[in-house]
Amino acid sequence: MLIGSKVYYDVNSGNVIVITPEYAGPVVETTKEQDFKLYKALTEKVLEEVDFIQLEHGAYMFDRFEGGELVRIDLETLEPLFLYPIKEDEEPIPPTFSLESQINDLKQRLAESDVRNEKLAEENTLNQLALMELHALLLSTLPDVGNAE
Repeated sequence: MLIGSKVYYDVNSGNVIVITPEYAGPVVETTKEQDFKLYKALTEKVLEEVDFIQLEHGAYMFDRFEGGELVRIDLETLEPLFLYPIKEDEEPIPPTFSLESQINDLKQRLAESDVRNEKLAEENTLNQLALMELHALLLSTLPDVGNAE
């Protein structure tokens, strides 16, 4: 059995309180109430002011590999927000959506652009055909200059 991490967060701010570890093998998933007894950071909180999202096992591995730290949950979308290490020549940036979700968003936009490009290519072909027909029609109305003798 594969069990992904649970990310417990403050329902008012979205700030992460506890991230439970992932598990694989013969394990039993814990309940919210059990986790409140297991994790010291949760025992200090009011149950109703804390919620969690369940991640899939192995989710956001790329982000973690890049040094991303899950610091908040976007309260509107319930998407994890990551803070990435600052490189020497960069300015600090606020927590942002995971690289994984940004890549998925870009893939979706690219697919939508491909569909639009195909439609534009079809329209372009139809426009070229229409122009060729207009050109042929215009040529048929002009006097034949080469045979005027």
